[in-house]
Amino acid sequence: MPDEDNQTPEETAPAPEPAGPEEGTEGSFDAVQAAAELAAALAREPAEAEAPSAGGDNYTAILEDEVETLKTMLAEKEQALEAAQKKAATAAAEVDRVRTRIERDAKATIERGRRKVLISFLDVADDLDRAVAELDKHDVAPALAQGIGAVRDELRNAFKQHGVQRRPSLGETFDSAIHDAIGTAPATEQTPDGTIAAVLQEGYVLGEETLRAARVVVAKG
Repeated sequence: MPDEDNQTPEETAPAPEPAGPEEGTEGSFDAVQAAAELAAALAREPAEAEAPSAGGDNYTAILEDEVETLKTMLAEKEQALEAAQKKAATAAAEVDRVRTRIERDAKATIERGRRKVLISFLDVADDLDRAVAELDKHDVAPALAQGIGAVRDELRNAFKQHGVQRRPSLGETFDSAIHDAIGTAPATEQTPDGTIAAVLQEGYVLGEETLRAARVVVAKG
């Protein structure tokens, strides 16, 4: 056994207790400091909470400005669209007026041309009427008389298809709108004053309009 009397003081002293964490070193807890930090944190919370609100108000204001801008742009576009629609309506109305005028002028031109052609055939009708009247006075071949009469009838049928008809004048009361007086004759019981005593050229009508006035002799008392 070792000799206890021979041991040194260092060997016989009890082992020291482990030292606790020193104040201010890592892992230590300072209640005062913790309370101060908590108070500071609590003091900062209202300011931090207000920040999002301030940012939200600014964003809302920006959105409202953009909405107002869009409303203004939309109003301008609507005004431009309305103006364009008015111009389109005016242009369409003008096109309709021009088309109507062109159609009316075209119809009038066609009608004038048709009247001119029909009037040019009235002289042929007069010649055929005179030819038939002369053939009736003379002894001619029946085939010739029938042929000329057939041509005259065919021309009259063509006139009728176009609305052209003869207007009888002999014995009618003189009317300057449809008669062309080229002379006068003494009035008689058969032809009183103011009536047509003779017809030198028959008159024709186209529908209700006078195509050619009759050339007549008027009886005068």
